[in-house]
Amino acid sequence: MTKQQFPPYEPVKISEKFWAIEQGGVRCYLFEGDDMALLVDAGFGGNLKSVCEKLTDKPIQLLITHADGDHMGAAGQFGPYYMHPSEFSYYHTRNGKQPDAIAIWEGEKIDLGNFCFEIVFIPGHTPGSIALLERNQRFILTGDTVGNVPVYMFGTGRNLPAYLASIKKLKEIQDSFDEIWPAHGKRPLPKTILKDLCQLAGEITTGKWPAPQPAPAHMPESVKVYGKNGVGFYLEK
Repeated sequence: MTKQQFPPYEPVKISEKFWAIEQGGVRCYLFEGDDMALLVDAGFGGNLKSVCEKLTDKPIQLLITHADGDHMGAAGQFGPYYMHPSEFSYYHTRNGKQPDAIAIWEGEKIDLGNFCFEIVFIPGHTPGSIALLERNQRFILTGDTVGNVPVYMFGTGRNLPAYLASIKKLKEIQDSFDEIWPAHGKRPLPKTILKDLCQLAGEITTGKWPAPQPAPAHMPESVKVYGKNGVGFYLEK
């Protein structure tokens, strides 16, 4: 994409000091705290910083849920960003350089005052994928790991058994949240989707593949959609 080809960033106010920022099929999230704002992911590219600065006058700290290009396009506008260290080598493989990252680990908290996010390590979609759990307001941000659209699980860094373990992990803490806010597809999602993702991933890892469906034309011919019950994966069998 050239700069002119990036879809526009379109902010949508979810609640007080909480925005989803949509961009052509992917979304970021912005939270304004007492003294700073937290931006979760950075889209395809384009002037995201100017969009955020129209929503908040607080200094903005970026956090990256994982290092795929549609989540990092505007990352350079915000200085060093939070990223799980297990994602550093994945970023290097894709970009040929080290990330401008601040290590953040499972269990660490980002306390904005009105929001307090706990980091949950959920590898599988990528080696260092993370979720952000807000226990008080009972929601979780899951990046690409949870969605009602097919999850990319082919290519370097994808690991379906690790993904299955991460979905089981989210199921184990599901009493801590009521809503799931994903980076793609419908928002928010009910936590019942975790059962469907767990079932599908579990069946595939034991060799019970559902019937394949065609993937989008821009994907390799060997990639198919394997899905059921409204969830699915892009996979190479």
